[in-house]
Order: sequence, then C-alpha cells, then structure tokens
Amino acid sequence: MEKKHLYEIDLMRGLIMLGVLSVHSMTVFTSQLEDWTPSLLTLSMFHSSLHFTRMAFMFITGLVLFITYYHREFKIITFWKKRILLIAIPYFFWTIIYILFNSNYGGSMHSFFHALGKSLMLGNQGYLYYVLVTFQFYIIFPLLLYGLRKFEKWHLHIFIGSFIFQLLLMGFYKYMLPTFHAPEWPYLFRVWFAHYGIFALTYECWFIAGGILACHYDLVRTFIERHLKFIVTTLVIGVLVIWVYYFFDRLVLNDSDHTAQMVEQPLFVPYSFCVILVMLSLGIKWASRRQKPKWQPFSRFVQLASNNSFGMFLIQPLPISILGLVVPAISAPSWLFFISIPLAILFVYFSSMLVAYLFNKTPILSYCVGKKSKLFQRQPKSEHTLKNAQ
Repeated sequence: MEKKHLYEIDLMRGLIMLGVLSVHSMTVFTSQLEDWTPSLLTLSMFHSSLHFTRMAFMFITGLVLFITYYHREFKIITFWKKRILLIAIPYFFWTIIYILFNSNYGGSMHSFFHALGKSLMLGNQGYLYYVLVTFQFYIIFPLLLYGLRKFEKWHLHIFIGSFIFQLLLMGFYKYMLPTFHAPEWPYLFRVWFAHYGIFALTYECWFIAGGILACHYDLVRTFIERHLKFIVTTLVIGVLVIWVYYFFDRLVLNDSDHTAQMVEQPLFVPYSFCVILVMLSLGIKWASRRQKPKWQPFSRFVQLASNNSFGMFLIQPLPISILGLVVPAISAPSWLFFISIPLAILFVYFSSMLVAYLFNKTPILSYCVGKKSKLFQRQPKSEHTLKNAQ
C-alpha cells in the first residue's frame, strides 16, 4: 500500500513550531519580571495556555508513524536503521554544539566527554529532550504497532485506558511526587522522578492517540468536520479554564510561577487534545484549498515551515540566546517591553527557519537537521541507460 501524505499535518507542524518558539521566547521576557507583579501574572497566564506544544509534538509523531506503517509491510531492523539514524546524527551533533556554545564543562577533554555522556543520557542541552523521547518511541514502536494491529476492535478501550492512566500519571507528578523523599528509593526510580520529562511513558497517551487516529483517520475526520463549532467552543472555554487554573495554583496552592505553569498537570491532558483537534481542523480546511491560486503563496510557506520544522526545533537555542542578550536591555515593564514580545517570536521563528533551510540544502549538513543528503541518494537510471543495459 502506498504511503499516504496528509497535507493537514504540514500546517500542524508549522503551527506547533510557532507555539514552541513562542513558549521559549516568552520565557526570556518573563524571566525579566518580578514575581507577583501584575505584569508577570498576566504574561504567565497567557504563557501557560501555550503549554500544549510538547503533547502535540508527541501526537504528530505517533500519527505520522502509524499512518505510514499501519497498512504496510513492516520490517523492524529496516525501520530502526532508517528512523534512528536520522535523529541520532542531529542528537549527537547539536549536543556537542550546545556544550561548546554554552561552555558548560570544565575546559579539559576529560570534562568535555563527561559532560557529553551525561547530556546524551539526559537530553539536557538546548531542548534535545524531545529527540531523546523520540528515540524511545522509535524503539517501542514495533511493539505498539503489533498491539494496535492485534487489538484493532479494542482501540476505543485502549484510548480510554491510556487517557485515564495519563490523568493519573500527571496527577502523580503534580501533587504526589514533590512529597516523596527520593533518596530512599531505588536508583532507577530516583532517575525517573528527577527526570520524568525525558521518559516516553510521560507522553504515552498522545503517542497512542496519534496512532489510533491514523488507524481510523477518515472516521475521526468526519467527526471533526461535523462538530467543529463544538470543538472550537470547547477550546475557548478550555483556554479560560487554564487561565483561571494558573491563578488557582498561584493564589490558593501558593505554587511558584514555574510550578503553576508546569506541563505535567492533569488539566493539560484534555486541554491539549482540544488544541490538537482545532489545529487538525485548520489543517483539513487548508488542505482542501491549498492548490487554489490565491492560496499558493501561503501553501508554499506552509510547506517550507513543515519541511524545516525539525531543524528549527534543533536550532532555536541560538536565536533565543540572542534574545537573552537583548531583552535585559529593554526596561521592564514598559510598552516597548511588551511590544517586543511578538517581534522577538517572529525573529526566533524566521531566523531558525533560515538556518534550518540552509542546513537542509547543504550536502552532509542536511543530516544534522534530520534530512538525507542528496549527495548519497541513489539516482534512478535513465531510460536510455536501461535500454543500453538490455
């Protein structure tokens, strides 16, 4: 069966990347504000409602993998060789780059390799934790693929069970884990508790949901198109609830700004799915219009953003570090400070896209942003050559 390309996913990639860079750019601005001031509370309230991006990334990863392999012949070794290699190279490359860029090692060769080993295990350079989580999903994907094929009639039950488990897991991270005395636990549990954000289990629901959607895509698409108004209304209500919940965490639970905005909270599970469904509906509407003449410029931009989204994710710490130098020079809070926020987001977005595009178009370097180099791809033999060979 031929691989099915969902053009709506291209728009979703672009929107999610815009959300990711918005979150990370706004963090530079919130770090300049004093805690408990109206400026910080207001900006953090908006900031918190953007924390769906991590889940959406995991969802799209599952969707693309399952839409590609669910109805096709699947070979585990071939899959691992293809997928893992294309993210292993960027993972090693950018880990080294950011260790050197941040100079966060002792300066000696021994300390560098120590920092490199630790960073590769934890994905703590830049935002490379996502690549580390993707590694894990690639490793367990054959098992998940077998399970969804084997229990195809139970997909709804699997999703409900996964959703409930995700709610419980997020509740554990938010309300119970801070009360645990980690030194008393076995080593593996201590590592999990200290770095739960880098483990695939933390995002299992979105990956599985993406896979189930891929298996029943036409059915879910029909549901979205019929109930779009309800989905959008639910999202609007969800955004308001997230804002109220932020103030509940701050004023009632007396949480810090960081804790109040943490992604690992039960409320973000249904909220993230509302955002994902709305983005998917926007993608569906665009996909149906993308070839119309007046949509051509936007469609080309969407394709550009989608093709370079992974590279943009890898490269974003570089322009964000420039923000870290510029933003402190702007007096805060002031009208110039707040007007600078959307401009800063656009700067990070387009500068990351430009660098990713250049990497993508350069032989060898393209592997550093997860793209195969055309230099090493086999060229199909021409018809003339084939006739001569006969």
